[in-house]
Amino acid sequence: MKTEARRATLEMIAAANPPEGYSSILSTSPFGWENGPIFNRVDGDGFKRGFRIAPKHLNAGGVLHGGMVMTFADIVLAQAVSKVAEPPFVTIRLTSDFIGIAVEGDWVEGTATAEAPKDGIVAVQGIIEVGGRVIASAQGLFKTLRRSV
Repeated sequence: MKTEARRATLEMIAAANPPEGYSSILSTSPFGWENGPIFNRVDGDGFKRGFRIAPKHLNAGGVLHGGMVMTFADIVLAQAVSKVAEPPFVTIRLTSDFIGIAVEGDWVEGTATAEAPKDGIVAVQGIIEVGGRVIASAQGLFKTLRRSV
């Protein structure tokens, strides 16, 4: 089943109130759509992705859910992979270190860098921050896929 790509609505953007320079990414998966909106900003040769923590992103303790941190990390790392490898590619390994907490209303940013592919595998690492304070680090391996003809 192919999912229609969507961008955040004006209401979603207003509620997220992203910092200047961020624009909503094109969501191509139902899972991503439900967990967004996610925003992107280009910084010279690099990029940052971000989102505003909403009630749906919280755990029972009232802080950012580790599952959302991992989801966001996967989105951030995949963006870095897209700079060095042609899609399609899939995550084959994703690890993270949870270093700090974030709460409802915080703006979460992530950035990552990827190495050149070796035998179809791309290694990538990134950090997730709130207000310049690192709340998580992430490392991953992505596998490039060849399409059948």
